[in-house]
Amino acid sequence: MLALALCLVMPALLDAGVFSILDMPTKQIKALSLHTREKSSYLDVKELADLLGGRLEWESPGERLVWLLDGRSFVFADLIVFFTVENKPCQLVAPCLLDGGRFLVPAQLAVEYLPALLPERFVYNKLDARLVDRTGITQPVPSAASRIKEPVPGNVPRSTEKDAASYRIHTVVIDPGHGGKDPGTLHRRYRLNEKDLVLDISKKVAEKLAKESKLNVILTRDSDNFIPLARRGRIANEKGAGLFVSIHVNSAKNSRLNGSSTYFLDAAKTSEERATAMLENAALQYEVEGADQEKRDEVNLILQDMAQNEYLRESKELSTFIQLELAGISGLKGRGLRQANFAVLRGTYMPAALIETAYISNASDEKQLNSSRFRTRLAGAITAGILKYIDQYHRKLASGS
Repeated sequence: MLALALCLVMPALLDAGVFSILDMPTKQIKALSLHTREKSSYLDVKELADLLGGRLEWESPGERLVWLLDGRSFVFADLIVFFTVENKPCQLVAPCLLDGGRFLVPAQLAVEYLPALLPERFVYNKLDARLVDRTGITQPVPSAASRIKEPVPGNVPRSTEKDAASYRIHTVVIDPGHGGKDPGTLHRRYRLNEKDLVLDISKKVAEKLAKESKLNVILTRDSDNFIPLARRGRIANEKGAGLFVSIHVNSAKNSRLNGSSTYFLDAAKTSEERATAMLENAALQYEVEGADQEKRDEVNLILQDMAQNEYLRESKELSTFIQLELAGISGLKGRGLRQANFAVLRGTYMPAALIETAYISNASDEKQLNSSRFRTRLAGAITAGILKYIDQYHRKLASGS
């Protein structure tokens, strides 16, 4: 019901250009500016905090902002489509954006989440399309803008600048899924094999990255040969790669499912995420050497999990950049950012993402996958997402954040 209410309200918000809040104790109606980015409506967190109170703090300067409101801790991250409340994730309809001097969050925060998370204080009036603050600010609160200390780009210790250079990304590993005796997903209409499709897309990505940057680009396979899942991650580790991107094609029993999605390594939350992980992890059936030993080595698995936790946030950001680009491809549905326990990502000690470019089991997606031109567009979007992530990552290193 909340999602339906949001869909009905958002067009009105777009038309109005303003978002209003009724302060019940004073009977005052306060107006906030709505900012439109990529067809989504946003609010400035600073303006929200000015009107509703609480305290704003940078958890990571210029990147992750915390709003402490009524005993709750709301944490927003630039370019991430989730925010957390007391460490519990909540998904947004669009990513948060650090836009110049503003930190923008989707208006969904005020329409849906504030009433749901703080029901004693907030209610959303759908008839008037406004947020009702039933208790208001109980005591004067200093201006939110005056409380936030903006990051000072020039104030970076020299030692940090020196260290940052050593963490720059120079090598990217692109992993075409499956191969050899493992065909991946199949479909009869165009006699397409996943292993062939993803090899073609991966080669195009590697070519574009080499052409548009000074990156060293490595393919885990450049022909139709079989490589165990664990070996793929070890290739990236041994080459000192700064990023690992595995490219795949999805399939489902429900032929109506279509579109692209990008995954990072974490526990699956939905049945669809679990099904996709099972599909891609099925390649383990083709592995013999070392597979049983790895399953028995619980200490090794624990160490892998500990190492991966260090890169969880960066993997999520990398996946977000890529998915935003894929979602911009005309005729391809964007299914969003997702998470699952993929065997191919478990052994990579760097930011890593797994892309499901489209559904070979869907007639429309399959027809597009059969087109070299469409696969080139996929490669272009993946390349753009990788380069935008690297650019942001290097800017963060330069600022010392």
